[in-house]
Amino acid sequence: MRLALILLCAGSTVGLNVAFAQVEEPTSTATDTPPTEETPLPEAPPSPPSAELPLAPTPTQQSSPTAETPPAESAEPEKLAPEPPKKPIYKYKTVRDEDHTKPVYFESMENLMPTMELEYDMTQKKGNALKIGDVTIDDQSFFFALVPVAKFHPKLGAIVGNKEASKTALVFRWPEPLLQSGQLEMISRTGSVLWKLDISDSDRVSWNEKLATWKMELEKKGVKTEKLSRSSVFYTQFGILDVFSRGLKPANESFRFCLTQLQGRSQSRLCSSRYVLRGSKNSQVMSKIRSTGKPRVLLQSAAAPLKQIVPVPKDGPTSFFAELGGGESYEFIAVPNPLNLMDLSDTRDPKKLRIVAWGTRPTIDSNILNPDDYSAVTKAIGFEPTIGDLRKFWEAFILADDPKIYLPGQGGGVFAQRFDLAQVPQAAARPYLETLTPSGTYNDGVKLYGVRREDVKLTSLENLIEVDETDPQHFTWYFKAQDRGQMNRSFLSMEYEGKEYRAFYELFKGYPRELSGRLSGMIGDGGTNIFMGEIAYNQWFEDIFGWTSYWLARQRWGVSAKAFKSFTQLKIDSKGTTAGISVVNIDAKYRFAPGLWNRDETLGAMLDYQEIGFGGINAPMIGAGGFWARSMPKVFDDFLNLASVLKYPKWVDMEFIYYPLSLSKDVALQTNFAMNFHGKVIWTKHWFGEAGFGIKRYAITDNKIQQRALLTTFYGTVGVGLSF
Repeated sequence: MRLALILLCAGSTVGLNVAFAQVEEPTSTATDTPPTEETPLPEAPPSPPSAELPLAPTPTQQSSPTAETPPAESAEPEKLAPEPPKKPIYKYKTVRDEDHTKPVYFESMENLMPTMELEYDMTQKKGNALKIGDVTIDDQSFFFALVPVAKFHPKLGAIVGNKEASKTALVFRWPEPLLQSGQLEMISRTGSVLWKLDISDSDRVSWNEKLATWKMELEKKGVKTEKLSRSSVFYTQFGILDVFSRGLKPANESFRFCLTQLQGRSQSRLCSSRYVLRGSKNSQVMSKIRSTGKPRVLLQSAAAPLKQIVPVPKDGPTSFFAELGGGESYEFIAVPNPLNLMDLSDTRDPKKLRIVAWGTRPTIDSNILNPDDYSAVTKAIGFEPTIGDLRKFWEAFILADDPKIYLPGQGGGVFAQRFDLAQVPQAAARPYLETLTPSGTYNDGVKLYGVRREDVKLTSLENLIEVDETDPQHFTWYFKAQDRGQMNRSFLSMEYEGKEYRAFYELFKGYPRELSGRLSGMIGDGGTNIFMGEIAYNQWFEDIFGWTSYWLARQRWGVSAKAFKSFTQLKIDSKGTTAGISVVNIDAKYRFAPGLWNRDETLGAMLDYQEIGFGGINAPMIGAGGFWARSMPKVFDDFLNLASVLKYPKWVDMEFIYYPLSLSKDVALQTNFAMNFHGKVIWTKHWFGEAGFGIKRYAITDNKIQQRALLTTFYGTVGVGLSF
């Protein structure tokens, strides 16, 4: 996604009085378009010093008393009763407890979501404000200011030092739901780009970190930063320190700033009114030029009313352009982001409804229900997972009497999703599943355990529901999951207080078995080359014959078998006798964390039976070790995805096994071990490619035939496999 802040420029200077002095535009050159929509105003007098310098224009305040207008008598302030503490919005007496925390979700049923709408209004403030959805563009939410760092706050100069305090910064604010990052341009009245700067997500993070550092230092000097004005620099979206060293030069004509965001074929642009720069080289003042233009709107390239609500196409682009009376403009070509609704229910507050969804977050406050819990080290080295349910679920609260929510579009705009509510499910009726309920399964009919209210009747038309006769609150749900390699949704029917609801839960169904064929090349002692073929089988179990103990059974156990055979012969004695080598391995594996193979990360322990055949030697042995398996870490996945042939999900595992115990009284073992690194590219639900490398050491003495085998090899392998 690319965002371009386009400084559509208009002239000369900005200075320390950033409460936007409005000035006459300088005489245009022969190439300038005559100013027809802008009325020059005299420069405003400098503002009196204050605790902090406001950047945005502030609403007009009542004038101070004068001789003509004597001050009003002060009145005794009215004593009000203390406001009672507010109760949390969502607090229902449900059956949730510490052992049952996973809710089932209410299906929409008759709650329909009509076509999304574009809702805008530019009739307020004489056309000087645009409200699109619930986001407002006006001189409070969208402005630019050129100001020395020392003017950010009277005590900031002592914190940053005189050198940095004297630098001039360009700071700006915009309605964040409309744009995130991109390119800033400064464009003259004649249309030429005077200056531009790319603004990345990391740039914005750095700016926010700098503001946070300054606020922390101000706190140490006794400043209550929570009381800083919302119109100050500490509440801006971005700032450019020492902006004149970043290529910005004084302009001799008016200009405007534009912020542009590109995302695929979608784009949006937010442009300011016109400014001029005046003053000396080292003391530039930026002033706004008042515009007398008429507000106008274009929708799908045709003139449209200044206020309306209109349905928009679901999959096609919507084109919108609005020019405010003050000269600002906002335009976009964007497609609505759908609302991926998971749940809608009532709340303790009868005026509010709670919705749960995933994907694009709304413009109103929302809470992430499953935030990332990666450590700082994991994030720093880029070891985040790349396979799994990576959806981020959020909750938000909407008005019950006007049920709708606003979502940013793909690349720009804000679109409304309304709800036609025939029936709102009651949160008190919601069943909850065990906290240890798995997120995936290998089987259809996997048992899930939950609790319900005794006055809630549960049934399932898909699989069985069993209620515990000794404790009717508890039930066992045989979850229907028929489709492998994807998320499965199974449903419950509920009756509560004479009303019927439908609820669901989701589990991913994985493939428990793998079969693959591999070719390996080995380099042995003395540079010996060995080529081998291999067949491998791997299987994981949902439980142990229906026993679902969390620690000992459910998704813990697996077995694997491998058979190697060399295509080339090796010398086995000084006479030049040669023989092939064959190896058979059978493993039993235990996962320390339950989950699905090829999806959920785990460490584990393993017990391995290995049998080596080499010449006349037959050496069975037992080994033990450990394994680690996970999706390809993000830092490596991003790099490998540069090759299109590798741009698929990837799974990696490694294992180490040491063999101390011989199962033959005639065979003595020295140091025998295997260290294997293995990865695969999952091309489809069933087929995958794989590659690996490792080190193996065989050190065996057969005392019966007086023969010894000592071989240390480094190997590489490639293959193709089938999941089923």
